[in-house]
Amino acid sequence: MGDSKGGGGVIKKRYLFALILPLVVGGVSLFVGSVKVSPFHLTGEGLYILKTFRFPRVVFALINGALLGVSGCVYQLILRNPLADGFTTGAAGSSAVGAVVAISLGLPIGYVPVLALVSGLLGLFLVYRISSRGGLINPVTMILAGVVVNIISSSVIGFLKYAFEESVTAVVFWLMGGFYAVSYSKIAFAFLVFVAGFLFLISRGSTLDVLSFDDLSAKSMGVDVDRMRLVLFVVSTLFVAVSVSFCGIIGFVGLIVPHIVRAIFGAGMRDNLLFSASFGASLLCLSDALSRSVIPSGGELPVGIVTSIFGGGFFLYLLIRRQRELWHV
Repeated sequence: MGDSKGGGGVIKKRYLFALILPLVVGGVSLFVGSVKVSPFHLTGEGLYILKTFRFPRVVFALINGALLGVSGCVYQLILRNPLADGFTTGAAGSSAVGAVVAISLGLPIGYVPVLALVSGLLGLFLVYRISSRGGLINPVTMILAGVVVNIISSSVIGFLKYAFEESVTAVVFWLMGGFYAVSYSKIAFAFLVFVAGFLFLISRGSTLDVLSFDDLSAKSMGVDVDRMRLVLFVVSTLFVAVSVSFCGIIGFVGLIVPHIVRAIFGAGMRDNLLFSASFGASLLCLSDALSRSVIPSGGELPVGIVTSIFGGGFFLYLLIRRQRELWHV
């Protein structure tokens, strides 16, 4: 009984930590930026900056980080590929095509995430079909297919920029990734999508644990593997599409975070989902704080550049470390 209570206490502490970490990171990042705001001496100007600009931006960064962290966790599970995330699978690039089409045509803001989701799913299913053979996914082929989809997506986006010159500046700025046009309606929409998708995933934690085995074992345990994988594709791509449609392409958060989480907390999917959300939110919030404070003149570095610098190095490390198992599959 004592061990059971002790174990329950440890679990509660872990879950409390998962909740507190992004709140602490978000609270600290409120006071970080090109304009210094002291938490110990708030002036009228400082309070205005916090309420009008910093607070909604920090909240939006936390939500988008959680979306990207959880989507990467799910991608790596269903594709059984340690290099999978919304960026490397081509989902982010293909989602960007739909979003850029909506922006270029001047469609209402509500159409942006819808078109991003449709084009993201099309791109991801193309990657899946190319890399799947006999029901098995070749991880090397999948990454190469993701690269091809990203190249095609970039070409389509380049054509759209050429065809719609009046929207070039907005599209280029948006593609770099960042939190420039935050609104409470966007925050509410992204939050609702995250909560609905996250609760769905958590409620199927046991099924996801079974799905981490090979397909044959999962089917023998009563899991409809094809249907479940399709549903997970839709949920994870929805997460990526919502983030891309509002913030542009912010790469590698979904790649880095699940690896860190698995290294610390093991392979249990409920823990993986929870801490991928927590760590993803914290990482993106920290990256955004760095992006708005690294240029001393008051300028701002797109947060997508910051995450790509960290993520590119991490991706290279994974490639070098895992090249033997990747090339001998």
